[in-house]
This record gives sequence, structure tokens and C-alpha cells, in this order.
Amino acid sequence: MTLRHLLPAGLLAAAVLASLGAAPPAPADFQLNGDAERGKAVYAKHCALCHGATGDGKSKMAASLKPKPADFTDKALTGKRSDWELYLAVRDGGPAIGLTKAMFAWKALLPDQEIRDSVAYVRSLGR
Repeated sequence: MTLRHLLPAGLLAAAVLASLGAAPPAPADFQLNGDAERGKAVYAKHCALCHGATGDGKSKMAASLKPKPADFTDKALTGKRSDWELYLAVRDGGPAIGLTKAMFAWKALLPDQEIRDSVAYVRSLGR
């Protein structure tokens, strides 16, 4: 029996995309609904250690990290990712969108709304 016989079509597609390092498509009704102002506090508490206080990827810890943390102030970088992709990267970790496993999943540590708020704040840095 093959994987195709064990998984419904949607799960099979998601499994294939994940193995290729691509994010699954956003649900049709996905809206970030994050608040950047609230997200700023979440970011400062949980994200700045690696990504830097200003989001530029230049923290004290960054020198020892491989690969280097993303620079969220780089419009070219943040502009190529959808809200859904950024949300998945924070919620499920970097591998969910083909990035490093060094970016771990926050879903067990943060409520979903805090994840959404932090993504809204990150999005505001690249504008």
C-alpha cells in the first residue's frame, strides 16, 4: 500500500509540499487578524533574543547562530512572504515553510492570538 492510499488527497498534498519545503496553501478564510501594537510586546519578550530588538537580525546571540536570524526590516525579505507563511513559520517552525529547523515552533508556548499579533508586528517592520 502506498502513501497515496493511506492519506486523503488534501493531507497527501500537504505532506508533499512540506517535504519540498513549501508552505501549504492558506485556507480560503485565513485572515491574520493580528494587532501589531500587542505584537510588539510579544516580539520583545520572545523574538528579540535572536532577531534583535529592532528586528534587523542583529542580536548578541545572532553571532553564534547558523543560519543567521532573518532581518525583518528588509522589505525584500518580508515582501516575498505572505501573512500565512509568516504565521506558519512562527506557529509551526521554520521547516513549515522550507526554512531552518533552528526557527522552532511557538504553538506549544504561545496562544494563537499572540502568534498572530507577533506576526503583525514583524510585518510592520518590513514596511
